Formats: sequence, structure tokens, C-alpha cells
Amino acid sequence: MSCSVEYFYTSSTESFSFPGPKLAAATFWYEFYYDLFPHKLRYLWKVEEMHKKYGPIVRINPIHLHINDPNYFDEIYAGGKRKRNRDPWYYSSESDGPLGWSVFQTVDHDVHRMRRSALNRFFSKRCVQEHQQMIIDKIEILCDRFAEACRTGDVVSLTFACGALTMDVISAYAFGAKTDNLKRKDFGAEYLVAYSKLSQFGPVGRQFPWLAKACLTLIPSSIMHRISPSAALIPRNRLVFRGMIEESVRQQEEEERSKPEVLFEAEESQKNKSIFEDILRSNLPPSEKAPARLAAEANLLVIAGTETTARALSVVLFHILDNPQILLQLREELAPLIPHPDSRMSMAALEALRFFPAVITEGIRLSHVVSSRMPRYAPEETLRYGKWIIPTGARVMQSHYLHHMNPDIFPHPYTFNPERWLDNPELKQNYFMGFGRGSRICLGIK
Repeated sequence: MSCSVEYFYTSSTESFSFPGPKLAAATFWYEFYYDLFPHKLRYLWKVEEMHKKYGPIVRINPIHLHINDPNYFDEIYAGGKRKRNRDPWYYSSESDGPLGWSVFQTVDHDVHRMRRSALNRFFSKRCVQEHQQMIIDKIEILCDRFAEACRTGDVVSLTFACGALTMDVISAYAFGAKTDNLKRKDFGAEYLVAYSKLSQFGPVGRQFPWLAKACLTLIPSSIMHRISPSAALIPRNRLVFRGMIEESVRQQEEEERSKPEVLFEAEESQKNKSIFEDILRSNLPPSEKAPARLAAEANLLVIAGTETTARALSVVLFHILDNPQILLQLREELAPLIPHPDSRMSMAALEALRFFPAVITEGIRLSHVVSSRMPRYAPEETLRYGKWIIPTGARVMQSHYLHHMNPDIFPHPYTFNPERWLDNPELKQNYFMGFGRGSRICLGIK
């Protein structure tokens, strides 16, 4: 079990001992018992029990404080110049490892800011608008598949169908790659199954980091595939992406040698660049352009752009179809934008609607695409919560699931009710956490 973590305690006379089970504060085996064996992935609900017993702040293991307070999010997940680092223990991230190399799992605040700046242009609203037609083309393929299933009476898994859509979109959007899962009979289900299983591997990686590192970097992919096809997918994809990046580097070097010097590149050629090409031409340090690091970045972009978005879409679609009144209301609002079956609508027109965005927001709230806790620590601040002083460097977090299921904020939290966002216009701004918050808010929010 991992021991390369920094324990913390409160010795200041201003501080108070943090409440919680003594066993949880003493050893990681307490978390192991609920998340790995004999229980599995149940610690979140044990943490919920702790809050009911001990109050809004609880020490849940030797290095983690969990706060269940909807009004404390902006302290933990701060934005602007307030630095918040990720917890390397929770994400099994090494600063130069296959996971820590990606923007999603970068530990240090400043390094994250540098890496994210290279990606922001690709995920701006303007860039999304420029790719509208590609996204529409993919959606039309999915609609054709639904229509065919309707004619034949086949049952379609919304989860796999949405996964095919999101993977085809993110692959084309980010890398110009054709995955064509929407045209496969099974919608490329093995990818979504693998990504889902990979997310369940987190507790193993935290308790046994050497095992996670072996699976990702040391064991040959051919052997890993025989042990676990899901676990083998990450190193296999990393090799594929690394090959793509190395080819991009080679092509860029050839272009630089063969083309005359120009001061400005044509706007159209800029628009058609892949993320790799753009980063390779950026002013990032050479170490940030290494094929191994960019391959890790690509892997995380595909996983995040496929699994989480697919889950949100499938949950939204299910609840729309499961609520006839909501379906009718939604159709009535969309009808003026679609006077003919082949009508096209823009992203701006959809955003200007009233009910449709509320349906999407409520679906994301209930999809719990990030249900686990997301630890942060302030490297330069001492935080305060009520009477408790949280030392600099102490890991503190909230759970998005417990927050979005809080009946004080979301009455009848298990009910799909888009009207809650319309009845209280400030609800989204103050309490919606579907994309996170602060300086590390989801890159794909647009």
C-alpha cells in the first residue's frame, strides 16, 4: 500500500482536531475496506454517513478532509490567482508520469495553467461554432441509426449509441481522425466499456500505485491485453497517439525545410490544424512538446470527451423520453427552429432558448459524470472553515454527487425537474457543479 504521502495534523492553538472515525484518520485500510474489499466503490456513501454523524467537515483518511457544504466550493476550487494544486496521491499522478503529463492530472497550478493555455483555443466557443457542421453530420448518422432500429424493432443502447457519437466527434474535432463507431453495428461498445472499467480502477491505483504504474508503462500491451483488455487500452492508445504525434513532428520539420519564410499563416490553414500541430507550433518549452507527453494529453482528451459526455447525453435522452410532458414542452419550444425536417439550427439559437438549456443542465446534474471527490490543496494559503483551520498543503475536497443530491439546494433531488433552474435563475450560477469550478473548470464546457 502507498506510503509516499504527507500526513498532516493540527498543532496550532487556534486549530481544532478534525472530526471523524479515529481508524480512518490512522490508516488508509479504512478506505480500502469500503472501496476495494470486501465492499467495492462504496466509500462515497460511507463518507455521506460520516457527515450525518460528525457534521460538515470530516477527516476521511490520514491526508484528506471532506467538506459537505454547498457554500464552500469556491474556497476549495478557487479561480484567479489563488493557487490550487491537485492531489498526486488521489490521482496516482507523478509529475513526469503518463497520467501526470496530461492537463487533467497535472498537479502543480502553474504547470497546469501553462499546459491548458495551449489547449484553450481549441475548446473556445468560436472553435465549437466553426465545427458545427461536422457535429451535425455525426448526429445525422446517429439519427439514421435510430430510424433504422425503429423500422426493424431493434433495441438500441443509448449509452453505447451516445458513446459512438461522442468518440467520433472528439476524434474528428481534436485530431482529424475517423473512428466511425457510429457506423459499427455495436457502436464500438468496447471503448465505452473499457473507459468505464478504467474509472473503477482508481481505488486500486491509489492503494497500490506500483500496480497502476506497471499496468500503464511496464507490462507489454500484448500481455496486458490477455490479463485485462480494458486496462490494455490505455497503453495501446498511447502508442497510437505517439505515432501520430511523431508523424506530425516529421511533417512539420519537412514543411519548415521546404517552404519559404512567411510572416503570417493563412487563416484557413490555421483553422484546419489538429491539436498536435498547434501545440508543436506553440511557444511551449520543448519538454512540453515531447511525443510521450502529448500522447498522454491525447489519451485523456479522448477518454474525457467520450465517456463523460456520453453518460450525460444518454441520461438526458432517457429522462426526456421518460417524461411525456417534458418531451412535449421541448418539442413545442424547438418547433419554430425546425419548420422542415431538413432544417438546420445553430448553437447560438439553441442557447437563446429558455427550456432547452434547463433540460440539459438538469440532465448533467443527474448524470454525475464526476461522482468521486476531487481533492485540492492550497500551496500558499491557510484555509479556514468555521472554527477549523486547514493547514497549508492539507488536502480538502467536496463530492459533486453529494452536492447535487443535497435536498436543501435541490428539493426532491432524484427527480428530473428542469423547471428548478427556471424558477431560481441564480441556482446555476451559485450551485451547479457539472463542469467543476475555478481555474480547473472542465476544458470542454463550451
